[in-house]
Amino acid sequence: MEEERKKLEKMYQELNEEDTNIKKWNQALIPKTILLFPPIAFALTFLKINTDKSLIDLLGFVAMGCLLISGGIFLNYLLSKGK
Repeated sequence: MEEERKKLEKMYQELNEEDTNIKKWNQALIPKTILLFPPIAFALTFLKINTDKSLIDLLGFVAMGCLLISGGIFLNYLLSKGK
């Protein structure tokens, strides 16, 4: 019982000593830009191209946007994985 108490006290001290780093909004702008670029590019091109297309063309365009967003998320993962 005493050993468990000592372990808990040690864990409590480690948690209290841990320094929490709070990032400001302007830190890591490149990963944020990589995440925001595909949806913005998708929205702009969708608004420009959205004319009298067939449903298959529209679904293909949406699929391309999803691929761009997935690529941005994957790049963000790769950039943040090294930290």
